[in-house]
Formats: sequence, structure tokens, C-alpha cells
Amino acid sequence: MNKTFRRTLKVKMFIVVVLGLLTAVISFFAGMLALDTYVANVYMSDANVQQRSMQQIQSFAAYVNSHSMKASDSRALRAWQGKHKNVYILIYNNDDIVFDSQWMIEKRGAYKYVITNSATGEMVILIQDNQGTIRKIRRQNNGNSTTTNKNSGVTKEQSKAANGASGGTAVMEKPETSEYAEDIRGQEADYDFYPVLFRDGVFDVCIVDYSDDTLKEVGRVAIFVLCSMLFIGIIIYYFGREIRRLRKLTNQVMDIKNVDINGPITIKGQDEICLLAENIDTMRATIIEQLSREKEAWQANSDLVTAMAHDIRTPLTVMAGYLELMKNKEYSSQEELDEYIRISSEKAEQLRMMSDKMFRYFYVYSKSSDELNMETFQAGPFLNQMLGEYMVLLGENGYQFNVDISDREAEISVDVQGMKRITDNVFANIRKYSDKTKPIDVRVYVDVRRVRIFFRNYISAESARAESTHIGTLTCQKMAEEMNGSFVTCRKGKIYEATLTLPNVFYDDNVGVPTQGLTAILSGGGHHGSV
Repeated sequence: MNKTFRRTLKVKMFIVVVLGLLTAVISFFAGMLALDTYVANVYMSDANVQQRSMQQIQSFAAYVNSHSMKASDSRALRAWQGKHKNVYILIYNNDDIVFDSQWMIEKRGAYKYVITNSATGEMVILIQDNQGTIRKIRRQNNGNSTTTNKNSGVTKEQSKAANGASGGTAVMEKPETSEYAEDIRGQEADYDFYPVLFRDGVFDVCIVDYSDDTLKEVGRVAIFVLCSMLFIGIIIYYFGREIRRLRKLTNQVMDIKNVDINGPITIKGQDEICLLAENIDTMRATIIEQLSREKEAWQANSDLVTAMAHDIRTPLTVMAGYLELMKNKEYSSQEELDEYIRISSEKAEQLRMMSDKMFRYFYVYSKSSDELNMETFQAGPFLNQMLGEYMVLLGENGYQFNVDISDREAEISVDVQGMKRITDNVFANIRKYSDKTKPIDVRVYVDVRRVRIFFRNYISAESARAESTHIGTLTCQKMAEEMNGSFVTCRKGKIYEATLTLPNVFYDDNVGVPTQGLTAILSGGGHHGSV
């Protein structure tokens, strides 16, 4: 399965972080908007404000009654306010301020403005905090609580008098206009004075509730925490999903290992996990194919052994019969005895060829190899002698050779028996498949690292149609690898080539400098011509 590898885990992680952060930020501002809307329209509605104000007044009146307080007992008043931290207390006796918790306003960074109406005697106290929230306290000069008059006017002298009575707060001066009255009416909340019985008389008390500020602060912290948890949750969800993919892939690999190699592998996505799953699936398919080939090879080998055992039994039986006849001298003439000997010799050669074939077969497919006896030889003389013996024998049977052996200094480390097996197979193939009418090339190339023995011959028309098990080639490959070399074959039309490569141990691997003080390795020099 070929998929375009586009999104890496790093890119996906970056996208998830950005989306999670964007989601958290949007959720935060949406939550803040919802909180502000709830506080403005629900929590700070007239009904709820009046309800909380009445509850605070009732609690305060009960406290005053239980402690038999005087209106001037500022310590007791501060004690009650200490238990109710989100309130502002203002106590009037007719036109005089008896108690004003000014520090509560200053602590919150708020400003207080006193506005009086010279015509009606109504006084409006505005408290504006640093968030722009305005709270209105309305009072008639005669001490009775009332509602705000639309036509509220301000005189500078009355404002200064109210400002001085309130402990030096700021005075906001406004002309007598209906627009300003409408502006006041549209603010957050209105508060009134209520009569409370103290030990020294009845006083007008107004308690301003600041619990909405605490609600906003707690709400903002809660929204921030929830949005942070949302962001972290998105990241954890992403990692959890990727971890589940890895666990699923791990379980599938374990099932393939322990239960069924044909088990499924889930390939999903376009990241490194998907690429890993694809590679595992490809490796699994390769293993299945390899096991199938091995099974077929072992079955074919078993059939081959059975067939060879049968083939060996037939010539062995014939040869044993003729030997028995010769042993008992059951022949009538010398010609008949010679014929028995000839037939027995042919069967013996047939048995030898079969045993060689079986040996090569077991050598190639065996899991262990015999220990090699590695020896170091001068490449020129050693190859001249080993290759020359075979070329002389084949030359007597009509084969021609073009020989070119390099005279460059070289040494090879080989197992002599292994080299004989390789050359036996090479020249056996030449004898069996080569075209006698065309010369056979035998060349030896030497460089600072390698010695290459190259063979090339033309394939005869008769042998081109013959089938081969390639056991001999596999034998040469395995033996060459055990000697740290290689054996490669190639067929190009009617031309067959084979190359045996061995390490040149005469030169150092790094600098190519001779490691032994040899003066002459190839005593015979170059060899050219036909054998």
C-alpha cells in the first residue's frame, strides 16, 4: 500500500495545540460574556438587589438588637462588617452622617459622588468602582427613604456640604437636566435607606452589597480554570488516541507473533504510525512469502532425496549383479568380461555423479558449515596451477581458452578444498554447457582490494534447452561467502559469465601499501594465448 506521507506527528501535534488554544480562548471570552450578562441581567436585577439588601438589613438589625448597640458604636459596626466583607454601611440621623465605612470604598478603588436636589431636598449618593459599576443611594433630607426624582438639580453649596459630611469624598456637580436623571436611572443598582432601631434611637441605615464583585472574581477564575482544563483535555485526548493506535498496533503484532501470522494490521492515517504499520505489514507479507518458499523448497528437497535414493538403488543393483557374475566367473569369453567391466565402470561413474550432486545439495541447504582451513597464497602461481589443470584437461577434449592473468602483486587467503569445489563446478558447467567452437575467456584482475577471476563462455544450442537445479551455483556462492568473497553469475543471451571475487590481503585496507616484503609474486608473468 502506497500512501502520500503528508502529516507527521510533529505537525499534527502543532495543529492540535493551536486548535486547543484557539478553542480555550474562544471559550474563555464566551464564558466571560455569559458571566457579565448573568451578573448584569440576573444577579444585579432590581428584584435580586432588593432581596439581598433586605436580607443584609435584617441581619444587621438582628445583630444590633442582640448586642444592644448604639449607632455611634463604630467598633461593633466594624466587627459586623468584618463578618460581611462585601458590604458598605452608611448610617444617617436626619441630615447628619453617623457612620460611613469609607475604607470599604477606598479599598476597592471606588469614588463617591454626592448629589442633592435643592427643590425637593432629595440626595443621591453615587458610588462608582474601577470597573465602571455605579451604585445609587437615594435619601430624602427628612430621613424617609424614597425613589429618585427625575428632575434632580444640584447646587454647589449643597454638594460641598454633603461632601464635607461624608468625610471628604469627591463631589460630582451636574446641572439640572432630565438627560442626566435618565443616565443615573440606567445604572447597575439602586439602594434605599431603611430605619433600624438602635439603643439610642431609630437611625436610617443603607447597606450596599458588593457580592457581585466577588461573584465576578470567582467566576473569572473558574472560567479560566475550566478553559485551561479544556485545553489540557484536548491535548490529552489527542495523545490518548495516538497511544490507543500504538497499543492496537502492538497487540496486532503480538497476535501475529504468537497466534496467527496472517492476522490483520490496521493501516490508517498518514503519519509515522501509519508508516510503521505499513512497514510491519510489508515485513509480515515478506515473512509469509519466505516461509511459503521454504516450505516448497523443503518439499522439493524431500522429493529430490527420495528420487535420488531410487536412482542410486538402480545402478547399484546392476553393478552388484555384474560384480557377482565376475566374482563367480560366469562369463564365456574375455570380450564378455570386458563388457561386464565396462558396464560396472559406467554405473560406478553414475553413482559418483549422483553422490556429488547429493553432497552439493546438502552443503547448500545445511544450516551449519564445516570449519575452513584458510591459507594465504601468492595469487598468480596459485591460480595458474589450479586453473591450468582444468584448462589442460578440457583442452584435450577440444575446448579453447583465452587466458589473461594479471602479474600485479597480490595475495589471497582461501581454503584449498573450497577453491577446488568452486573450480570443479565452474569447469563442470563449461564442459556441460559451453560451445566448443568458440573460445572460453579466463581472466584474472587485481587491484589494491580485490582479486577477481572472470569466466565467460558461449552456450551451445543443445545445452541451452537443458534444465538445471542451480545447485552448483549455490554451492559456489556459499563457499565464496565463507572465504569472505563473492560468486556472481550472469547470462546475456547465449553468453554465460561467472565472477569469483576474493580479498587482496597483500595491501593494507586503508592506504593501499604492501604489508609484506615480496619481490616477485607472479614468477611466470602474464599468460596469454590458447590452451
